[in-house]
Amino acid sequence: MTHSNELVINFHMTEACNYRCDYCYATWDSGCHSKELHRIEGAVEALIDKLADYFLNNNPLKDAMGYGSVRLNFAGGEPMLLGKRFCDALLHAKAKGFRTSIITNAAFLDDDCLLALSRHIDVLGVSFDSADEITAKTIGRMDRKGGWISPIKLAHIASMYRQLNPFGVFKVNTVVNQHNCHESLVDTMLMVNPDKWKLLRVLPIYNHIKPVSDRQFNAFVDRHELFSHLTVVEDNQDMLASYLMINPEGCFYQNGGTQSGYIISKPILEVGVRQALSAVQFDFDSFLGRYA
Repeated sequence: MTHSNELVINFHMTEACNYRCDYCYATWDSGCHSKELHRIEGAVEALIDKLADYFLNNNPLKDAMGYGSVRLNFAGGEPMLLGKRFCDALLHAKAKGFRTSIITNAAFLDDDCLLALSRHIDVLGVSFDSADEITAKTIGRMDRKGGWISPIKLAHIASMYRQLNPFGVFKVNTVVNQHNCHESLVDTMLMVNPDKWKLLRVLPIYNHIKPVSDRQFNAFVDRHELFSHLTVVEDNQDMLASYLMINPEGCFYQNGGTQSGYIISKPILEVGVRQALSAVQFDFDSFLGRYA
């Protein structure tokens, strides 16, 4: 079996976001965010402690995968909306021995924030779908004041992060969707020069999300063949059961297919990591195909 040197756990710390991307899958139909763990003092830190006790020590998954390190990836929603609560969680994870990463829309990544956090983030991932302002607005990658991440701003963030953390990895996530599938991001990626570029086919997990055809998705990938040495291409089937994910309430979850919504475990803080993990499917062979 191929082994991965690193296990990645994705903690979607909040459902809240300052953007309104029409394809967003990170919603749990709760109608409110009152049960999110970060609202309870000490709860996120307690969750991280339990994850560390299990995943950073010998366990069945480690025996099967042979991973050496564990990276806790903070996602959302937009985790940086949480301000100090996110920063505290990030530093706590680092102190417990996790490698750390974040997936962010970068709206809050100003120079002061980069100065404060860059050295604590091993992998900085920015979601970026379009170099065109109108397309970005159509997708929903724009805040209520019209703020968006332009190619120039993305390049500045990448450059400053690399200066502050020379050993860090800068990556870009692009969701190929009905609005951007005909676009070329060649010039942008030449300017940004990411260490990794993930191309994800939009996941039509809800009925209102329009799928992208095989022809459209493959054409987008082929259009950016220049970057094949650093791209990771994820089609819909590649996403099923291949991520280890925790929702804002501290439960493991997996998507159950395009029409089935989510399979969600009981809260980790109530039943422990082992029991909660047993409630969801995790295909580590598929995981290895992406991270190995």
